[in-house]
Amino acid sequence: MSECRIQRRALLVAGAAFAAAHPLHAEEPFPSRPIRILVGAGAGGTTDLTARLVGDKLGKLLGQPVVIENKPGASGTLSVAQTVRAPADGYTLVWVGNSVMAISPYLYKNPGYDVKTLIPVSQATTSGFILVASPTLGVSNVMELVAYGKAHPGKLSFGSNGVNGSLHLLGELLKTEGGFEALHVPYKGGAESASAIMGGSIHFLFDALSSNIPLVRSGKLKALAVTGPTREKELPDVPTMAEQGFPGMTTEVFFGLVAAPGTPDAIVSRLNASMKTALSDPALIEALQRSGNEPKYSTPQQFRALVDKEGTRFEALLKAKGIQPE
Repeated sequence: MSECRIQRRALLVAGAAFAAAHPLHAEEPFPSRPIRILVGAGAGGTTDLTARLVGDKLGKLLGQPVVIENKPGASGTLSVAQTVRAPADGYTLVWVGNSVMAISPYLYKNPGYDVKTLIPVSQATTSGFILVASPTLGVSNVMELVAYGKAHPGKLSFGSNGVNGSLHLLGELLKTEGGFEALHVPYKGGAESASAIMGGSIHFLFDALSSNIPLVRSGKLKALAVTGPTREKELPDVPTMAEQGFPGMTTEVFFGLVAAPGTPDAIVSRLNASMKTALSDPALIEALQRSGNEPKYSTPQQFRALVDKEGTRFEALLKAKGIQPE
């Protein structure tokens, strides 16, 4: 065999060995490009703030930019529906809360997704709702509010950020538990309902804790109760609903990260591990607590259990109130 042929054969053998060791279609390590997190609310609110705080730390840990994209509309369901339609590769995630995971699936016949098929990554935060009243109403606690409602039939009104959302349903639950009537007045968002109660157009409402802390401290609103299992660090003098005789109204706001159906377990595990590390970071913990939120890491299985529990609860409330899926 000629020397030239020997050299060509050697090159072919070497090339084949290289190709075997370095296949052209080898999977790239995750993540190898930016990740986007869809947020079903506008910029500036609690949903957006928590997503940005956690997303920033998550991106640093993963070594890729995490881009927050606000996709408000249809009570947040549009962001989840868009995630479901995206490739199940971990590069499109969605920031979720109580409404889209535990209420909308039972409120709408076709919200655009099946909550049972979504892939939980990890819970991220938890906080209580707060029940506030107009200072001009002259009530200081839940029992006084209930007593006023019973003594003045048809006089009370309460606000929320929309019909059949979690804040509206909490108001309805209080009416049922307390045995009084109050007119529901829906608004387009938390800012509008806060302006309405401070202006005296409505008398009470449930809302996210974080956006109401400054209003309570300044005396613009009267805090009657928080809905978490324990008192809030930022408002230690405000008792829980359970302390005031309403244990059935103990509930919390949760936010977390969810992936599209079919996302590989290895990618979910990578994201979950990074969430665990992020939520133990002292700087992130402090930033979340300043906003009225507590960091809350969970395994995917624990997050699924929370979603199922809250879903069962709100589904029962919707049925009790005769609210049919739309």
